[in-house]
Amino acid sequence: MVQKVLTGLITLAAASVLLSDRGQATEAAAGRYIPGMYAAPGAGIVPPVPGTYWEVANVFYSGKAGGQIPFGGDNIAFGFNADIWGTALAGLYVPKLDLPGNWTYAVAATIPVGWMGSSGTIANIRREKDVGGLGDIAITPILLGWHNDAMNTFLSASFTVTAPTGEWERAIAFVGLNYWSFQPALGFTHLIPDHGIDVSAKLGVDINTRNDAANYYSGAMGHLDLAVTKTFANHLSIGALAGFLYQFEDDDSRFANTRSDGFKGRSIAVGALMKYEAHFSEKAIVEFALRWAHELEVKNRMKGNALFFEISGKF
Repeated sequence: MVQKVLTGLITLAAASVLLSDRGQATEAAAGRYIPGMYAAPGAGIVPPVPGTYWEVANVFYSGKAGGQIPFGGDNIAFGFNADIWGTALAGLYVPKLDLPGNWTYAVAATIPVGWMGSSGTIANIRREKDVGGLGDIAITPILLGWHNDAMNTFLSASFTVTAPTGEWERAIAFVGLNYWSFQPALGFTHLIPDHGIDVSAKLGVDINTRNDAANYYSGAMGHLDLAVTKTFANHLSIGALAGFLYQFEDDDSRFANTRSDGFKGRSIAVGALMKYEAHFSEKAIVEFALRWAHELEVKNRMKGNALFFEISGKF
């Protein structure tokens, strides 16, 4: 159990921007979240041991939307398909602070790069485009963690800011979203060491600014991710995950304002995960994690599959 804490999963920082090319309803049926993206063991753990933690996170997503999709202002696409790949380097720093109780403070940052290839029918013409480059950079200036004395229950609270640094234009493909996002989030992890069980949850809210270039406001949404994982004696873990998306605020645009539902998105996904801890020495531990999430039911968004592969450790 101590090793689980020391390796310090930093999905809180990495996943928040890796998927900046897809997501809920909103403009281009895109956002900073898809169901299942935070569903991982240790999602509520902020490492209580000071130091620098790192993660290289990769994701591939393939999805399609059959209805009308707005993008780049007043453009409307039909039969929208997209394949998206992203890689991000994330770092989390835990300073040496003598905080009262069992509290931990940390900061985190993530720098992503990505590629998107998409197609859709616009004005009865089938169009295709692909683009790659720097994505939207995220900073988490507030990341608080708490654990009980037995170190089997962990809570976290974070606030992440994502900046519009990625490539965006009035086109059917992009690697940035051209608006700021703010995400308060809460995490929870409970460990049952005798049985190797990890039960984790992550609850967050995404709040966006307006994309002034497209005159489109993507409404706020909440999301919940769950994961249950079993770890075996050989440091191999397997588990199941679920993710839920609920957009509670209408989009604001010429297109969205003509829809009775405000083009609000909904989605449910389920999937599986596998993780392996490679122990090169007593202190040199590297985690390899593979996760798959399949969207079962969606509204006003793309429907597809996401595959995550993450490598993490501590300097």
